[in-house]
Amino acid sequence: MTVKILPILFILVMVLTTNSTVASEQLDASWGKLIQGLQEAKHSLTDPAAFPPEPTDRNLAEGYRYMLAHLGRLIEMEMRLNPRYPEFYRSIDMLRKWTAENPDTMYLKAPIDSVGYYRITGTAANAQQWKTSERDASAPKAPRMVTFQTITDVPGSTGRLAEMASCKNLTLDYLTSFNLEIDEKGHFTLLIGPEKPQSYSGNFLLSKRLMACPSTGKETVRHARFLSVREIFSDWENERTLDMEIVRLDAEGENRPPLTTAEMSEKMENIAAELPNQIKFWQLLQEVSLENRSDVNGDGRRSMPVNNINPPAPPFTAGGVAGAQQLYAGGIFELKQDDALVVKVTAPKEPHYMGFQLSNEWFEGPDQQNYVSSLTGDQLPVSSDGSRYYIIAHNDPGVAGWVATTGLSKGFMSMRFIFREDPQTNNMPQATATLVKVDQLSTLLPDDTPAITPAQRRAEVSIRQSHIKARWRGH
Repeated sequence: MTVKILPILFILVMVLTTNSTVASEQLDASWGKLIQGLQEAKHSLTDPAAFPPEPTDRNLAEGYRYMLAHLGRLIEMEMRLNPRYPEFYRSIDMLRKWTAENPDTMYLKAPIDSVGYYRITGTAANAQQWKTSERDASAPKAPRMVTFQTITDVPGSTGRLAEMASCKNLTLDYLTSFNLEIDEKGHFTLLIGPEKPQSYSGNFLLSKRLMACPSTGKETVRHARFLSVREIFSDWENERTLDMEIVRLDAEGENRPPLTTAEMSEKMENIAAELPNQIKFWQLLQEVSLENRSDVNGDGRRSMPVNNINPPAPPFTAGGVAGAQQLYAGGIFELKQDDALVVKVTAPKEPHYMGFQLSNEWFEGPDQQNYVSSLTGDQLPVSSDGSRYYIIAHNDPGVAGWVATTGLSKGFMSMRFIFREDPQTNNMPQATATLVKVDQLSTLLPDDTPAITPAQRRAEVSIRQSHIKARWRGH
């Protein structure tokens, strides 16, 4: 008996050894591609053909951080990218910034597909402001605004601007806190699926839809790959994040199969391909679409005016996560040490949410935790003349409205507006920018502009530090 078993054991050992060798070789090959992709991404940080920022000490340091942040984000996305067993992950946080992110926003994503049905359950603190838009100091309370979107993809994965014209990234359906059904205790349920069940009457989003691409006019059935959730905060001192869970209904309670060699190899190769593409895409976007350095298309103007700001309008990409009723305004600031750029914003109709933000030339928001490098409608109330005055300057001018450059001599400025109802053309916000020397600021500001002492500024920063740590808590 023992003699007969030995050949069988020998064959089994040989098969296992062969399989192990094949698996190791496959993973080694994919690992090699990952390292090659990392090297390619690193090359784009300094290659003039990829249009990187000027290689100053700060730009290089932030560029390497930016690349590693993309790497970390892509690793997390790939490891969580299973629409049968979905979970929320942070697509942007303090260590992983991209797309000129809104520092007022917590960006969450969860993988979905257009076959299954998904249930999201959540709880919000006092959500009275969702119903009335009135600002109050109650605590705790819900985020100022929440948007749920089913989207087809994330931008930048191809490394080519042509993906915008091809409508690769589209919002299929969205729901905001204005029309989210929520009970008196702050609980809500949201169902996502390819079609709304006839017997269902609650919150619902489509994951499959026939849509036309604006640039081609061609209609095709589009399929969602992600649920995107944006929680936008205005009163950083008192607003709290949502508690949420997502489950795929036909997989609830099911055991997720262990990871295989083939799956792990595919994930590494996906990261290897997308990492350098993301670096290239956003630098191309700034160079060509936003005309960061010159009038690329020769039409006599720059898409992002220097030391000026465009009028508020829908996003030019008209797709992806950027849509869903938000209006944007933007420009480029280029400041000497004693310069101040004053952006005056007048809104005949007060927006439900508004925010003013800066970005560096890697399209990252500067440190919003330890500097007042952004301001919301709550953080900068309307002045006595009915306008808001944002002062971009290197040093604290000692008045309300300062937006710290954190030492950046050049970068982007942007504004985001959300209205409960879209304003008519004659009620759109108006924005102007004026470059002055810091000692001339008083000529542009209302006489009763509040003075801010160093102690008051530290208190502002303290609130920001506390809020950011709570928003991105790791426990």
